[in-house]
Amino acid sequence: MNFKQTTQFLAVSIAALTIATGSAQAQTQAITADVTVQNTLTLAAASNLNWGTIAAVGDPVLTAAVAMGTDGTLAAPTTGGGTALIAVVDNALATAAQITVQDGANGVNVNVEINNVVNPLNGANSFTLDTFFTSYNGGADAAQVAAVPFIVVFDSAFGGGVNTLDIGASITTLAGAGAYGDGAYAGGFDVVFSY
Repeated sequence: MNFKQTTQFLAVSIAALTIATGSAQAQTQAITADVTVQNTLTLAAASNLNWGTIAAVGDPVLTAAVAMGTDGTLAAPTTGGGTALIAVVDNALATAAQITVQDGANGVNVNVEINNVVNPLNGANSFTLDTFFTSYNGGADAAQVAAVPFIVVFDSAFGGGVNTLDIGASITTLAGAGAYGDGAYAGGFDVVFSY
């Protein structure tokens, strides 16, 4: 076989191979592309804010206050003088508020805001509810102002994925109030969590 015949034979063989390869049937497999969004955190009130039982007397000008710490400890009541007075009668039911937070994204900032504050009220008498403090996952206390957002970082390793926000605050008698009537004073606030 000479060179010309060998070249023609190779050209015919390559053409036959190309036709055989090109004639194979193409097959298609569809693939789905899915994602699930979960921006909703699972929140629960493990405990509500309660100062227990106190005695309270107002003053025409001055005020008295008592603070609940994030650890559930009542501070010693303070007074500006005059007849303004708060004294602890029974602290057996005194507790800080605690919210549990689950189903968050690890290491991601979560915006938190205390809002819709309602002062504890019974009839015509009320206390001012303010001076909020928070402790996230047992960390140091941080002062918070109602309606001003702050940030916590979700930690899926903490508490088996159950993070905690402890909240303390103060109640203060109103200037111009006389003796506070006996009974339960009801107030509260909302705590909003969002990414």
